[in-house]
Amino acid sequence: MGGEVPMTRHFRILDSALDGLAQPATLAGPGAAHPLWAADLEALGAVPELGAARHCRDIVLCGPCASTMDVARRLVEEGVLAPFGSVITPEQTAGRGQLRRAWLSRPGNVLATLVCPPADGLWNDLRPLVLGYLFAEALSALGQAVQVKWPNDLLSGGRKVAGILVEERKDCVLAGIGVNLGWAPPAEALREGHCVDAGEFVPSDGAVGPVRLWGALVNHVETGYRTLLEAFSPTEFLTIFRSRMAWQGRRVLVREGESVRYEAVVRGISAEGGLLLDRAGREVVLLAGDVIPV
Repeated sequence: MGGEVPMTRHFRILDSALDGLAQPATLAGPGAAHPLWAADLEALGAVPELGAARHCRDIVLCGPCASTMDVARRLVEEGVLAPFGSVITPEQTAGRGQLRRAWLSRPGNVLATLVCPPADGLWNDLRPLVLGYLFAEALSALGQAVQVKWPNDLLSGGRKVAGILVEERKDCVLAGIGVNLGWAPPAEALREGHCVDAGEFVPSDGAVGPVRLWGALVNHVETGYRTLLEAFSPTEFLTIFRSRMAWQGRRVLVREGESVRYEAVVRGISAEGGLLLDRAGREVVLLAGDVIPV
C-alpha cells in the first residue's frame, strides 16, 4: 500500500442503540476493543454521529452487535443506507457464513456489511462471483495476492483470509465480509471437515487497521463494480474471473449435501456461475456444495 490509505468515504458513528441489534458506538468504545481500532479512530479524528442521515453511502461504525448484516438491513429499511453504504463493527456475537455456519472472529478483524447496488438478469445471478472477484482484486492491491475459491471464499497462500456472504431479502441485497486482519482461528477451532485452514491477511501498510482498510476496500470495490458492468458483458466477466480463480486444473473432493461425495478436476466456471468440473471424463456443473483439494 505504501503510505496513507485513500479514504473518500465519510465515516459516521451509530449514536443510539438499534433495537437490540447493536450497541451505540463511541470513539472510546470501539477503540478500546483492539489497538488497531484505536489507531484507526485516532487517524480519522472527529467522526460525526449518524443522526438524521438519509440514503447515504457512508461507512457506519456501530458498537458490538449480533451481526453487521442485521444492522445494515435495518438501516436500509429505515432509509438510512443507500447502495455502497456499509456497516462495520469491532465485535459481533452471531456472525454467519455460507449455509449459516458460524463465522469465528475477534476484535481487530474486518467485520462489515456492504449494501449492494441493484443488478439485472445474469449479472444478478453472478453477483457472488462479481463480489468475490472485486474484493480479491481490492485486497491484492492493498497487500498480498488473493484468489477466489468458488464461489466467494478468499484465499492467500492457500489459506482462507476472508469470506463473503450474500443475502437478499425484500429487495435488499447485502454482502457481509470478514477479513482476518488481526487474528485467524486455529485449525482445531474450525468445524470438522473444513475445506482449508484459516490465515491472516497482511496489508502492505501494517499500521492500517480494520476501519481504514474497509474504507479502502469499499472504494476499490465500488470503482471496480461500475467499471465492470459498464465495460464488459457477463460472458466477458467470467473470462476475467478466471484470472483470480483458485484451484484451476486441480483435483478436488466434491461434497454435495450430506451423502454425495466424488472426486473431480476443476475446469472453470459455467455461464450461470456454477463450478465446471471434469468427473471421470464427464463435464458436470456444481451449483451448490463444497470442494476440498485432494
